[in-house]
Amino acid sequence: MTNPKITKVKYFTKEKQDKINPSNTAKYQKYLKSNIIKNKDVEDTTFKAYSGNFMQFLVFLAEEWNNIDLYSEDIFTDAVDIMESFISFCQDTLKNNKKTINNKIAAVSTFYLWSMKRGLIDRHPFDKKLDRMKGANEEKIINSYFLTDTQIEQIREGLKDEKKFDIIDKLLFEVLLDSANRIGAVEKLKISDLDMENCVFTNIREKRGYLVEVSISEETLVLIQEWFEKRKGIDNLEVDALFISYYGKVYRKMSKGSLQRRITAIGTIIGLEDFHCHCVRKTTLNSIYEKTGDLSLAAEMGNHRSTETTRASYIKPISKAQVRDKIKELMNKNKENKS
Repeated sequence: MTNPKITKVKYFTKEKQDKINPSNTAKYQKYLKSNIIKNKDVEDTTFKAYSGNFMQFLVFLAEEWNNIDLYSEDIFTDAVDIMESFISFCQDTLKNNKKTINNKIAAVSTFYLWSMKRGLIDRHPFDKKLDRMKGANEEKIINSYFLTDTQIEQIREGLKDEKKFDIIDKLLFEVLLDSANRIGAVEKLKISDLDMENCVFTNIREKRGYLVEVSISEETLVLIQEWFEKRKGIDNLEVDALFISYYGKVYRKMSKGSLQRRITAIGTIIGLEDFHCHCVRKTTLNSIYEKTGDLSLAAEMGNHRSTETTRASYIKPISKAQVRDKIKELMNKNKENKS
């Protein structure tokens, strides 16, 4: 069996590398020097490849995570979100295959293992927190799905099965679909942050402490109000979190992992066993662009600092045939306007 063809994308220009946090570069150079001393014979082979992979990760942090420091508390809080979005970036923007992505994840993981041994940190940020492929010691690669309108309606219909799903499942799916926010923001939603008049949750702290809004539709607001009525007979709305679970004989905020497991179960309605919260986010941002043609609107909804990020990782690629048809359509419109 031949390996899948690797598509190379020129992305890591000198200009992008110059944006890397100097502190992060210094940390990695210290790690690299330490390992080269012990393994001088592989300086130009193994470590060169690992260094290249890690520098790509640092560029990613610079562009997508505001140059977050490799040892900061934020890196431990958001590690899974960071690594999963890095995987998505490698797939969608760099067009890397699974083997290449696994190597890049390993390069980051190895750095943190070394840092632990040196006493620079007390724990590994994402060890045992990323899913593993069954029967292999490889990181699971997250598939990227863009739901069609038909699939969305199929999911909504499937969520009516009260033996398999409950109101939290319905609410989670609709909030993700409405807002296009990251799961890291959605899991932090509080009743006290809900502005019912404007259908929006305000002052939600997302990655690196940024405050964002989580916008919902009027239909989803009705569902939230229904959820509030049900909760009056459960915890009487004593827990401020929107999504709650019963654990340890008390109600508490539902964890990010629990929310993701619910989304995975929702994906099975349309035959997707590896459906992920990020897929819903990508679906909404892509839909905004397809229906409005305005990339800046999609970027604003996604809380992206540049439209380049939105275009590269959140817009569904179109085929050459589709490009050809769009060109023909534009040319025909121009002819009609001239005549």
